[in-house]
Amino acid sequence: MTFDTIIIGAGWAGAVAARQLSRSGRKVLVLEARDRVGGRARTWVHGSNTIDIGCSWIHGYKEGNPARGIAEELGVTAHLPKAAQPGLYGPNGALPKETAVALGGALASAVAAARTPFPVPEPTESLADALFDSESKLFTSGVDRDTALGFARTLEVPLGLKLENASARWAGWEGATNFSGSDAAPDGGYEALVARVLDDAMANGAQVRLNAKVTEIKEEAGGVIVTAGEQYTCKTAIVTIPLGVLKRSLGIFSPSLPERYTEVVEGVHVGVLEKLLLRYSEAWWPNASTTGGYTFLPTGPAPSEGSSALEVLEGSTLIVANFGAGTLPPGPSPILLAYLSETPATALLKLPAEEVGAAFHEFLQKRFGVQGPKPEEVELTQWLNDEFALGATTTPSVKSQGERSPMDFKELSRPLWDGKLGWAGEHTEMENRGSVAGAVISGLREAARVEWLLKKGV
Repeated sequence: MTFDTIIIGAGWAGAVAARQLSRSGRKVLVLEARDRVGGRARTWVHGSNTIDIGCSWIHGYKEGNPARGIAEELGVTAHLPKAAQPGLYGPNGALPKETAVALGGALASAVAAARTPFPVPEPTESLADALFDSESKLFTSGVDRDTALGFARTLEVPLGLKLENASARWAGWEGATNFSGSDAAPDGGYEALVARVLDDAMANGAQVRLNAKVTEIKEEAGGVIVTAGEQYTCKTAIVTIPLGVLKRSLGIFSPSLPERYTEVVEGVHVGVLEKLLLRYSEAWWPNASTTGGYTFLPTGPAPSEGSSALEVLEGSTLIVANFGAGTLPPGPSPILLAYLSETPATALLKLPAEEVGAAFHEFLQKRFGVQGPKPEEVELTQWLNDEFALGATTTPSVKSQGERSPMDFKELSRPLWDGKLGWAGEHTEMENRGSVAGAVISGLREAARVEWLLKKGV
């Protein structure tokens, strides 16, 4: 049997492309290396609690994110969180609300001043160079320099890399086009939503095969042969595997991909973002019912080789979501979820999860100044070490000796082999890279392109 399209990867991009093409009557096969669908969408479940520990939130829910439309078409409700106060902790305890507001305003002003600057910085200049300059508006909040620097490190969570590696030339370039504003969480989590998308595709004839790791993608006259244990023939193929995996998989293509394409694959940066979840028997921390989350600024030196788990946590800026506030269904739950940026994540992943969880519990007791029961469950994600992810999402353009730019993401979307080999995934969307929206848009884009190609009679 010859398929119209074989899609490699059953994450957001692959699921959306399969759904669109199968609804058009095309013969579609989805090959997924994992034993589950969803890709980097993964949901932690305990009783009625569902917490996304991979991609999370429909960002820009009211601002046009296409993931909202898909959820609504499939009858999945998404919830906007109830308002809750944030908490900010400095080295000596909780900081006054006025200080937190001043810090937030100063950082926002510094970021705005660094956005698409003119004259254009050199490719080797970093966002840290701009934000940490002595004249930066970052230092206008009235707090000491170290506190301001620690607060600026909160940017490393959404960026996925250290400020010292982010390009100053392209800082904020995506801000005018990406989906942002309101955030909503889909019922059941993102993993279940991706499964619903693929269920819809299968209802229209698409086939999905799990535990099917692709080892060769070969061009032949009139089509493509894909090997994943057995050989499959198709007219077109869409590759949606994460960029971190693609970097290590360039040898599976025959003929080899053009050097221009592989140079971009190797040059675009994949970020680091891990999540550390602690589930307790009770919410023992201060203001658990009213504070939506906590930001902890460093109390110790930056982590170095050989730092203990506690030293890593004490030397890092941490953002921690508090599910005890009950801002989302099913209501208050004694769970804390830390977002680990590149520096703490890369250090903590070298240690056993239980050791990291115990250190985080000790850290929380010290910072909150109260004792609490030991956690009943610890979950530490391993996206950086996951052979089918090898990182989080792509990052904004990095500083470089050459010329890395947002055009790299456009280049990664360009089809090859006379259009028979296409690419989808967040890393192929210049305007919305690093997001579910980017993955969804890329899946829609490639489905439309392949449909047009098939109608031409490829």
